[in-house]
Amino acid sequence: MKTTKAALLLKCFALMLCLAMIAACSNNGNTPANPSTNEPSKTAETTPDATASAEPSLPEAKLTFIYPVSANPGPDQKLVNDEINKYLKEKINATVVLKPLTFDEYEPKLNAMLAAGEEFDLAWSSKGWLGNYQPYIDRGAYLEITDDMISKYAPEARANIPDKFWPDMLAVDGKVYGFPIYQVAAKTKSLIIQKRFIDKYNLDVSTIQSYKDIEPFLKTLKENEPGIIPLGLAQNSWGLYSDRTKVGDGLVLSYAKDDASLGYIGTLQTLDEKKGYYDDMRRWYQAGYINEDAPIIQNINDLKGKGNVAVSLEFTSKPGGEVGEMAINGGNEVVYAPIADSYFTGIAGAMHVINKSSKNPERTLMLINLLNTDSYLYNLICNGIEGKHYNRVDDKNIEPIKDSGYAPNGDWVFGNQFNAFLKPGQAADTWERTIALNDSALVPATNGFGVNEENIKAEIANVTAVNNEYQAALESGSVDPAKELPKYKDKLIASGQEKIQTEIAAQWDKFKQEKGLVK
Repeated sequence: MKTTKAALLLKCFALMLCLAMIAACSNNGNTPANPSTNEPSKTAETTPDATASAEPSLPEAKLTFIYPVSANPGPDQKLVNDEINKYLKEKINATVVLKPLTFDEYEPKLNAMLAAGEEFDLAWSSKGWLGNYQPYIDRGAYLEITDDMISKYAPEARANIPDKFWPDMLAVDGKVYGFPIYQVAAKTKSLIIQKRFIDKYNLDVSTIQSYKDIEPFLKTLKENEPGIIPLGLAQNSWGLYSDRTKVGDGLVLSYAKDDASLGYIGTLQTLDEKKGYYDDMRRWYQAGYINEDAPIIQNINDLKGKGNVAVSLEFTSKPGGEVGEMAINGGNEVVYAPIADSYFTGIAGAMHVINKSSKNPERTLMLINLLNTDSYLYNLICNGIEGKHYNRVDDKNIEPIKDSGYAPNGDWVFGNQFNAFLKPGQAADTWERTIALNDSALVPATNGFGVNEENIKAEIANVTAVNNEYQAALESGSVDPAKELPKYKDKLIASGQEKIQTEIAAQWDKFKQEKGLVK
């Protein structure tokens, strides 16, 4: 009888122990966002989970991650990389070699690695910018990420993405080749203005509605601030022109707001409309408002880092982004002045992609999952090691340590930004305002439209070469538009611009009909 009771007690104890273990494993501190409410991800795990370990069945994997940054993260890059690998070894039995590249280095290096068959697993991509999503898919560079793969290796990260945004990840063939980095999904082109000059000259930022409105301020700076560049431009930072009567600034194509047919406005027509703008840029350049080396300097941040650029350009200007810009602008506070409408641009503006030749695609997707759900890992790669590179203020705010040796300044590159700590100057409601911007921005009719470049690959390559020859020069005002604009247009036509526009127009018309956008 005693033996029976003892056995029963032992079984009960074993059952309670199992239940406790299951509860402990379930409580991992990660609470994904609710796609139906579009709430930010609430991830409480901000210190390493000592109890979590990789499944013993997972063989060790060595991964490589290439990504763009505004500047070299600092001498402690390897130290942070080693700390990341300690954590990843426990989590998914993997290590990763981090390879940050500056904006101007990234595209050439990505191309070179793909051409040479150099091994890497994870890369950064976007629609319309670095690692351009569809063109690289057409080249066979990115691996398709299927629903089954996501369900198995990244279900938590997927749960954080509102379902209404997911179609933006679809390529022309209807498949998905990347995983979005959830953050601001709207674009607002703005001027970045150093606050010290706003205060000194009593500039009313609310009066700045287009690039033209900043001219008197630039004149004042030129006349009164020796050693200061009134307007900083570079090969990777130009394009002040905007037309609020049209939709499409920075999007896949443009159309007039009052055009019920949503007729496609092609590049050649836009160039004609921009003649006055090019004249303005030429006048500004000759007046000394724009830096002389604008058409040849590759990275605008190399110029802004000295702290002597009073006005520059930002294409996204997200809530709280001024803090990152302050670091780029030599520690000077800045203010955004929007010069265009806010457009919903989708979640494909920043994403992670897996190299089609990766030997460990499943483990790479597991890494993507962690970068987008694990607050400790995300903030480690974003901010470095607590106590060495930053100090905690409270559970939401940190204070970066100046000259600490690690400052990639690229939270938007690494993962779900709603898991980020707030930095000095960022309001407590930064992420809530970001959500509101995503929901309130104008959704263009082009949302979900992508150009299939299969029939115009050669023409696009030729036109790209012409654009590289003329765009930065005209946009910076360093050449006379009266002479160079006609040459630019002629070369575009000779290179196949009209064929490109005809193909885009046909695809756009088909898309409009299929989506019922026009009668």
